[in-house]
Amino acid sequence: MTSDVETPTPSDPMPNLARPWAPHRRRTYLALTALTGVAFTGVVLGVGLHWLPPTFTVDVVANLLFGVPVILLPLVYFWTGRGEHRPPLERAAELTMIYLPYTAGSQLGYELIFLIGHPFDLWTPTSDPGWKWLWWQWGLTDTRYTSGNDWIFGLEFVGVATGITLFVLWTRLLRPTLAIESRIRCLWLAFAGCSILIGTTGVYFLSEVRAGFSDVGQGAFGLWFKFIAENVPFAVLPFFVLWGIHRQVDYLTRRAGALDATAHLA
Repeated sequence: MTSDVETPTPSDPMPNLARPWAPHRRRTYLALTALTGVAFTGVVLGVGLHWLPPTFTVDVVANLLFGVPVILLPLVYFWTGRGEHRPPLERAAELTMIYLPYTAGSQLGYELIFLIGHPFDLWTPTSDPGWKWLWWQWGLTDTRYTSGNDWIFGLEFVGVATGITLFVLWTRLLRPTLAIESRIRCLWLAFAGCSILIGTTGVYFLSEVRAGFSDVGQGAFGLWFKFIAENVPFAVLPFFVLWGIHRQVDYLTRRAGALDATAHLA
């Protein structure tokens, strides 16, 4: 098997693999992330302080407010500015660098709280969820989260551990000065983490397909928007991220080899 990445020479400039996004995409990534965070926080506080009722209408409006930005954020990746040159390797790096915090945030924002709440029986049925609204409303959509489902507990545990790992790796990969060998190691670990999440996501969806979607509530909105649309990016993106990581590792390994050969000749 051969690669379409040319073997670099030590004199070739190092591509920007740490922060390859253009300013307009960076601003948009941050704006959509902030919008999601504000919507999350606003509704949780609103319901928790009884300013908002935990009704289906609030559920729909809130999920549109924070669900649409979550769905749109990966699409910003395709926004190429006028006259902007985006080398394939930097495209691969940008996809990797937006996906890692994107998926880690989901694992730590949702799954971690669910995981912590199980021993304290926080997810028992209630009509007054208070501060638990964000997770309670997901339990209305996927009742496996509030029924003590052993499969879900296992997926939560693996997802949280993987999410923490990917977030730590992302903070290291953000460093422009990270040594080539260290970047390669981090990318391989990220590859493993993304592969794990592909597996857990597959189990999550396919087990419910096998059950005939019997655990999905809230009608068409719960099924098509919350259960499917909000999860599509997490089901599709990691396959392309694996490809992006492969391209970076291939390039960096070749570059490290060229540098090592030059050092031995010196």
